[in-house]
Amino acid sequence: MAGQDTEITRTAVQLNKIPVSSEETGLAERLRSGKPEAIQEIFNLYFDRLYSFVYHEVGRDHSITQDIVQDTFLSAIKSARNFKGKSHIYTWLVSIAHHKIADHYRKLKREKNFHSQSQEDDNDENAFMDKGVSADQYLESAEERLAIEQALDRLPFDYRQVLLLKYVEDMPVSEICQITHRSPKSIEGLLSRARKALRDLLRESRKG
Repeated sequence: MAGQDTEITRTAVQLNKIPVSSEETGLAERLRSGKPEAIQEIFNLYFDRLYSFVYHEVGRDHSITQDIVQDTFLSAIKSARNFKGKSHIYTWLVSIAHHKIADHYRKLKREKNFHSQSQEDDNDENAFMDKGVSADQYLESAEERLAIEQALDRLPFDYRQVLLLKYVEDMPVSEICQITHRSPKSIEGLLSRARKALRDLLRESRKG
């Protein structure tokens, strides 16, 4: 039964996968061949976008962001020969960054455990926002954008990550599955809980 579920999950990811363009395929081939211009091209194409993603993942700390992004590109160069080009190059880079960010938080958690115990997140399975309230309404002013950024900072790592990948990076669930190594059902459940948690924090900030 477990094997059948695994096969269903694998099929679901494959069916929802966005096709990789011929340009990306060619760039991936040049990267695997160790072409210096390919490395520079990937850096030029994806540095800013990756930096922005990591920056919001680590609480908008430039120093930590720079270290993680640098490590991500170095790891990408070292493992370029193993990249098969079956996913988007950016998805591959985010997947590498995902592990770097997770390592950062694991280290941070170990350090904090010397002083206090980490609090557990709320696992309520409710929806993101009340019907009729769109995401655009929360982005109408600088004050509201700041409220969202502060709320995201307070979310657990997994919650913040899936929200950023889904609604900021505009990635489909299939690509998020590739990055996080979770099943589509797991991602959908995580998104539901993350939306609920973000909604509650935004309501809390409004009352304050």
